[in-house]
Amino acid sequence: MSFVGPLMIVYVVWGSTYLAQKVGLEGVPPLTMNAVRFLIAGALLYAYCRYRRMPHPDRPQWHAGAIQGLLLPAAGTGGAAWAEQWLSSGITALFLASIPLWIVLGRRVADHERITWPVALGLAAGFAGVATLARPQGGGDAVAIAVALAGALCWGLGTVYAGHAPRPASALMASAVEMLSAGAVLAVLSGLTGEWSRIDVTARAALAVGYLIVFGSLVAYTAYTWLLDHVAPRIAGTYAFVNPVVAVLLGWWLLGEPLTARTLLATAVIAVGVALIVLAPAPLDQDERAAAGARTVNDRAG
Repeated sequence: MSFVGPLMIVYVVWGSTYLAQKVGLEGVPPLTMNAVRFLIAGALLYAYCRYRRMPHPDRPQWHAGAIQGLLLPAAGTGGAAWAEQWLSSGITALFLASIPLWIVLGRRVADHERITWPVALGLAAGFAGVATLARPQGGGDAVAIAVALAGALCWGLGTVYAGHAPRPASALMASAVEMLSAGAVLAVLSGLTGEWSRIDVTARAALAVGYLIVFGSLVAYTAYTWLLDHVAPRIAGTYAFVNPVVAVLLGWWLLGEPLTARTLLATAVIAVGVALIVLAPAPLDQDERAAAGARTVNDRAG
């Protein structure tokens, strides 16, 4: 089987999840939307893993999965959805494209991983792109930008943590644990923040949430898992600089989001920076750790 098909699914579907979240916000608040999404997707994935007789995670694996669920789907994806209340889907995707930058810095601090010249250039380009983009037009924008970047930082820290945490042998089971944990946390937070009283589900919002569950969290993640087993992690990891481009174009095409010269410049600069990081040769003694980290960099269930 060619890897092109699964790679295109990851490129397009994960890139489109930012647009789907924007549409879902029309009737479902952000934390509630992602609580429903991850609880349903996690339960379905867990049931599938048990149907395939995959072993139950033990207590340390559940504990580690809960931490990763908090850092990745809850803070990363949940934070992106919260930011999209004020930011366009394309702009939010560009801020989340900084995840590989935080991963590199996190590995430098936690694992003392050497930063090569291509990676250093990628870091510089990535942060230059974010700086080009992060010029808020008002107070709401500033808070939303901070939340989006904080979500990207949490995702990066969660990915670094994954290289040291006990995890189930199956990536699908690990993702199920993370999604269930994230869904539970988000459900509690959505209740505490009063989101449940703001739910007013429309047909478009329901379809968007269904799309996120089926395609963003199940179909695309399965394709990504297949890629990790059949291609080099760095090829699978190219989604990181393709998804934002897809998100920007879909937001402009389907939602009429503005496509300014500054947005196009930031898109190009961030894409180049992330490409330099993802495609740069890893230090030989870090290959195994990089492969383990790549398995987490998208437990993003979408």
